[in-house]
Amino acid sequence: MRRSIGRLVAAGVAIAIGTAFVAATLLAGNIMTSTSTDAIASSVGDADLVIDTSAAGNLTLDAVRSLSSVDGVAAATPRRDVYVSVSADGRTIGTVAVPVASDPRLEVQSLTAGALPTSDAEVALPAKLAERLGVTVGGTVGIVTHEFDEKTGEGKEVTVDLTLVGLTDDPDGAYLSDGGALLTTAENVTRWHGADGFSTALLLLDDGADVTQVRQAVAAAVADALRAEGMADDVASTATIQTKQEYAQARIAELSGQTNTVVYVVLAFGALALIVAGLVIANTFQVLVAQRTRTLALLRCVGATKKQLRGSVLLEAAVLGTLASLTGIVVGAAGVQGLLAVLRTRDLGVPLPTTIDVTPAVVLVPLVAGLLVTVISAFAPARVATRVAPLAALRPADAPSVRQGSKVRLVLAIILTVLGGLLLAGGVAAGTTLEEPLAGLLLGIPGGALSFVGLAVGSVFWIPAVTAGVGRLLSRTGASARLASANTLRNPRRTAATSTALLIGVTLVAMMSTGAATARATFNQQLDEFFYVDALVDSGTYGTAGEAAPTTPLTPKVVTDIAAIDGVTEVAEVHRASVMQIEVLTPGGPVVVGSSTLMGVDPERARSVLNDPGLVDGLTDGTLVVQSSRDVYAGATGARVTLADGTTTDLDVVVREGNLGDTIVTLPTLEDIAGATNVSDLLVRIDPADPIATVNAIQDSVDTLGVWVAGAVAERAMFDQVINVLLAVVVGLLAVAVVIALIGVTNTLSLSVIERQRENAMLRAIGLSKRQLRTTLAIEGLLIAVVGTALGVVLGLVYGWSGAAAVLGSFGSVAYTVPWRDIALVLLVAVVAGLLASVLPARRAVRTSPVEALAVD
Repeated sequence: MRRSIGRLVAAGVAIAIGTAFVAATLLAGNIMTSTSTDAIASSVGDADLVIDTSAAGNLTLDAVRSLSSVDGVAAATPRRDVYVSVSADGRTIGTVAVPVASDPRLEVQSLTAGALPTSDAEVALPAKLAERLGVTVGGTVGIVTHEFDEKTGEGKEVTVDLTLVGLTDDPDGAYLSDGGALLTTAENVTRWHGADGFSTALLLLDDGADVTQVRQAVAAAVADALRAEGMADDVASTATIQTKQEYAQARIAELSGQTNTVVYVVLAFGALALIVAGLVIANTFQVLVAQRTRTLALLRCVGATKKQLRGSVLLEAAVLGTLASLTGIVVGAAGVQGLLAVLRTRDLGVPLPTTIDVTPAVVLVPLVAGLLVTVISAFAPARVATRVAPLAALRPADAPSVRQGSKVRLVLAIILTVLGGLLLAGGVAAGTTLEEPLAGLLLGIPGGALSFVGLAVGSVFWIPAVTAGVGRLLSRTGASARLASANTLRNPRRTAATSTALLIGVTLVAMMSTGAATARATFNQQLDEFFYVDALVDSGTYGTAGEAAPTTPLTPKVVTDIAAIDGVTEVAEVHRASVMQIEVLTPGGPVVVGSSTLMGVDPERARSVLNDPGLVDGLTDGTLVVQSSRDVYAGATGARVTLADGTTTDLDVVVREGNLGDTIVTLPTLEDIAGATNVSDLLVRIDPADPIATVNAIQDSVDTLGVWVAGAVAERAMFDQVINVLLAVVVGLLAVAVVIALIGVTNTLSLSVIERQRENAMLRAIGLSKRQLRTTLAIEGLLIAVVGTALGVVLGLVYGWSGAAAVLGSFGSVAYTVPWRDIALVLLVAVVAGLLASVLPARRAVRTSPVEALAVD
């Protein structure tokens, strides 16, 4: 091992990367679980017991408060969330309201200013919410909610003015999704919820109280209270009383699917890295065994048995696997600890642990996995070391024979590939034709996996053939290229194994990139079809033809202010008017249009903001554009608009597919039909650089006007952001497998140099220069790397498109996309890596003099 330290280090790096991923994934899973548990536990403060009666009914407020008289209970407080709207200074913001705890130790939010509410006329707000509302301690806020009449059971919206007495913070993220919670009395929460009763209560126990005994006493008291409310005995006894830790663990069990999914997915990538590392390890030990062939043969001559030689190779693999796995564990743990330190400096709103929790599983799982992969990968080379007869090994080695796989291997590869291809095709058909995405997944995933396994099993047959074809094209460039092409076919198994290792990683990278790009393009296409504009500002004020134009909040100043917002590139005004009836005249008779609203726009301004400018093609004065794909409008000859007073107006008609939802006319035509109208909507085009900030700015500018802001640009930006983050993580994980596979290219070239030492010496002796020999090895490395990468890209495109079709086909037409940038980057890395992989083997090849290499010991 000391003599082969350089090559072993390269193999050790491969296995260390894989085990680092496994260790990091397990540590990240521990952090996710503990963080989730802490976040849920923080929602109940310092409660010793949590009561849940949701399966049995609700406890009245008096029943909850009476629990404080149970022996051992220091305090009891009800818990219920109710959503309300808080208004101040012309702004209205929704939030969640919860009862203020009866004991400060049960309060999950901390007070930063003022005091906690003590009467129904007081509230406390999260500091950030109060800042947004522009209100301070001592000010007045309005609570917009529904109150119910006990006699009639009917509810009505009311606004109650309360005094803001305190500001709070939510340090543990108990109400993270709501940005903190409004605190008020339990009576207010009951009133705003519209019904008496609480299904959750928090208990604080006396110091030294026996939790088991108190739990039993509380359970009896809760059951009595539920019976008093009319619950049957068997129902009343279903209430659960849990400790804080039990409560958190139970909630985690309900929600753990997402956490486990993430962990399992990343573990799958770690397993992939280990598999590819195993291929590299196998190649590495083939190189080592080939280098030591004469040494091992000499040991056999002096008495070493096959078992001893095989054991020595496996022991070496075990030592390497252990050391590399331990290194990977340390690297993975250090990486997660560093990431944790960085995340703790960010305001994520959730509590994060200070240090990682290194459990036995974090150490044992990657250690055992790395050790097994290394030993199993070295088993075949160990057998090779014992197969050569001692005297044969001491003689000069012959060139390796060209040998491919067996017929059984070929038949198995064909069966798996064909069966998997049929299942994959079935998944695509289910997703696109039958519009059953679940069936598409159930067929497509196993189909893709089976076909890919079949291709990998049969790679020893088809990869050398592809390499030979590419090699023949390169052979025309000179002798070095012809030699390189021939050398890749000297040992088809090894060439196929090396290319397959690279093929696996590249295929998955290309598949994920293609699938993500196609999903993004398809989603954007669907958004453009469903949302005809980036953002819509809708005032909800529609005029009626023949009546005075209604007052609109979208005054000229508001329109000008919105147009001046950074990120807004174009604004188009929309006027609307309701009429009695709109008919499209067809050869089969008049057809009544579903909408009775006319939408007036300036055609040129509309084209500049619509995602599909074709929606207003053909729109001129005196023309009505109907947005529909219905065949009933076929052959339309005109349109007739009927007003409330019975008068009609005849227009030309254009029928186009679209989803504006209204019939469209020009502004002069709308004025001729309906009279004067005001701006009802604004169509807004937004710069894609920072669309979410722009939409937020538009909302802030109109939040006192009572208008509605909607559109696709924010949804598209959020979707793109999610896709980009997930793709970056996935591609980053898969790139590890590609890097490991490229190490295998170096090992393959090294073994090629060892096997052809005498051949290379002969070529040097008859005139091949050092430069030509280096070029030969460089081209050989390029052939292996580029062929594996190119095939991986092709397969990745096929699998990426197939997966997208199976999943997205039911939602409409799939926008099949080629991620050219990602593919170009992968090919560039393959070319550079192939050249770099040839450097060390080439140095070894040219350093040995022809006379020395031809000498026979």
